[in-house]
Amino acid sequence: MVCCLFLNFRTKGQDIQFSQFYAVPLYQNPAFAGSAFMHRVILHQRFQWMKLDARYASSYVSWDNHFDKLRGGISVMASHDFQGGDKIISDDIAVQYATEIPLNEKFSLRMGGQFALGWRTIDYSKYQYAQDFNDQGYQGNTYNQYGNDRFFYPDLSAGTMLYSEKMWFGLSAHHINEPSQTFYSNVSNKLPMKVAVTGGYKWVLKKFTSNTDFFKRTVEYNLIPTIHYKLQGKSDQLDLGLYSQIDRLLIGLWYRGIPVKRLDGIQNNESAVLLAGFKYRNIVFTYSYDLTVSRLSRAHTGGSHELNLTLYFEKQKNTVKPMKRLPCPDYFD
Repeated sequence: MVCCLFLNFRTKGQDIQFSQFYAVPLYQNPAFAGSAFMHRVILHQRFQWMKLDARYASSYVSWDNHFDKLRGGISVMASHDFQGGDKIISDDIAVQYATEIPLNEKFSLRMGGQFALGWRTIDYSKYQYAQDFNDQGYQGNTYNQYGNDRFFYPDLSAGTMLYSEKMWFGLSAHHINEPSQTFYSNVSNKLPMKVAVTGGYKWVLKKFTSNTDFFKRTVEYNLIPTIHYKLQGKSDQLDLGLYSQIDRLLIGLWYRGIPVKRLDGIQNNESAVLLAGFKYRNIVFTYSYDLTVSRLSRAHTGGSHELNLTLYFEKQKNTVKPMKRLPCPDYFD
C-alpha cells in the first residue's frame, strides 16, 4: 500500500479511548487523584484492531495517593501510544492535584487539575512515497523528511466530581489550551478540547462481613449502571453499561455508540464490550474484549483487548478519611 505524504500533511490528534474507563480513573478525570485515600498503582494495556495495518497499542501507568499536609490527592501518570503500527508514537506524562469538599451529610465535591507534557514522534523512513514507484514497481524508500520528526507541547486539564454514597456525576475538560498537533512549525493544527460527562448509580444487593481466609473482609454483591459521554472536535461517543461485583468476581457489559446519530450517512455503532475479572485483597485484575459491531467488522479487525492490573497498598495511619467512598466501580473494599 502506498502512503503519500502531501506538502500540507497534518496529523489529526485524538485521545486514546479506553473501554475500561473506570479502571483508569485518573485518565478519565483529574478529580479522582487521591480518591482511594491510599497508595494506588494502575497498569493498563489496550490492543486495538490487531488484524489491521491501522492497529493501535496503548500503554498506561499511574500512581496516586492522598496527603493530609497538602489537603488533597497527588497523582503521576504516563501513557505511550502506537498509531498505525509504530510509525507515529504519542507519549505524555502528567501530574494531578485534587481536593475534596464535603457539602452536607449526603454529598461531597471533588475538584482537580492536571498539567501534562506531551510529545509526538514520526518515523518518515517507514512510509512509502509516490516517488518510490515507477513502471517497474516499488524502487525503495527515498526517506524524505517533510517536517519535524518530534515535537513537544504543554497540556492543561481540569475536572470535578459530585457524589454521594450511591450516585456520582462528573465533568472533565482535557486540552483546555488546545495545543498544536502538527509536525510543521509554520502550520497550526490544534488538538480540540475534549469534554466528558460521567455518571452512575450503585445498587448494593447484599453486603456482609466474612471471617474466612484468616482475615475479616467485606463481601458485596452489587449492580452499577454507568454512562460515559465524551465530545472532542467533531467526534463524540457514548458508553452505556452495567458493572457487577459478586464477591471476588467482577463482570461488565456495555455498548459504545450513538445509534440515533448518523455521520455522512453511516450509523454510529462501534462496539459491544465484555468484561471479566477478579479481586483478591488489594489486587484487582480485569480483562475486556471489544466486539466490533460497526462496518469495520467486515474487515475482520480482530476486535480490541484491554488488560488492567490495579494494586492498593495499606491505608495510612492517622489520615483524614473521606466522608464516604466514591461508589464508582473501582472494586475495592
